[in-house]
Amino acid sequence: DCPTRWGTKQKMIARILEQGPAIRRVLDDRRTQHLIPTWQDMEVMESVNAALKKVADFTDALSSERAVTASSLKPVLQLVTEDLLLPAEEDTQLTRNLKEKMSAVLMEKYSAPSTQQLLAKTAFVDPRYKDIDISDEVKDELMEEMMNVPEEQRDDGDGKGASAPNPPKKPNLADLLGEKKEKTSTPTPKRIRVDTEIRRYLQEEALDSHADPLVWWRDNSVRFPLLSKVARKYMTICATSIPSERVFSAAGNVVTSFRASLKPDKVNMLVFLAKNMKAGM
Repeated sequence: DCPTRWGTKQKMIARILEQGPAIRRVLDDRRTQHLIPTWQDMEVMESVNAALKKVADFTDALSSERAVTASSLKPVLQLVTEDLLLPAEEDTQLTRNLKEKMSAVLMEKYSAPSTQQLLAKTAFVDPRYKDIDISDEVKDELMEEMMNVPEEQRDDGDGKGASAPNPPKKPNLADLLGEKKEKTSTPTPKRIRVDTEIRRYLQEEALDSHADPLVWWRDNSVRFPLLSKVARKYMTICATSIPSERVFSAAGNVVTSFRASLKPDKVNMLVFLAKNMKAGM
């Protein structure tokens, strides 16, 4: 059992219920008969399993290291609390109580205004969930962050170590017309660019739920230069602590009693290599 992944409890309980007859036969001995689960034990496990099994798959999905997870939290919470954890007619009283308790705990864990704003921002910048209902306050904060994105500096070639200048060439018609256009055109105010990006982003068709939002942003970052930088900030957030725990587990495999004298920089490199080799990079 893993305390941070309660989905493991559901899997163990489901396995016991599945193998109930085999467990009874194995324990059907005078010395071990007291270990056979009673009918009350089986009823309790059936009630617990009924409450957990509908949401158990989400624990594995939100613990992924290779997929964006934080942006899925808001829609997942809505689905779990407004649908999957609602009492059903066939539920026992224990199952109903467990569902109500789980729903209350989830609502309390994410009830802080700052957490709600963070969940709304991460969902909005995910093209799969961009149509989710968010407040104007959250949208204004995102637009303010877009306003604070530093402008990209163009390389004018005056830096040190620059290559030798190319020999002058005779300007053609395109060069002459381009110079005139640059002189007559004025840069678009940043506020207008921000409003335009948000409007065009909302007009885009929502991405399929099975598609990779990171690939979408890679392909569309040129069209949304400001919003893509804000999205990069929020889409790297992990929904759970599981990826961090996996890193510590990898470090525990590297630093053992036989390798306790490794220097910190060596440990960092070994952990980095171990994680990347596992990911197939």
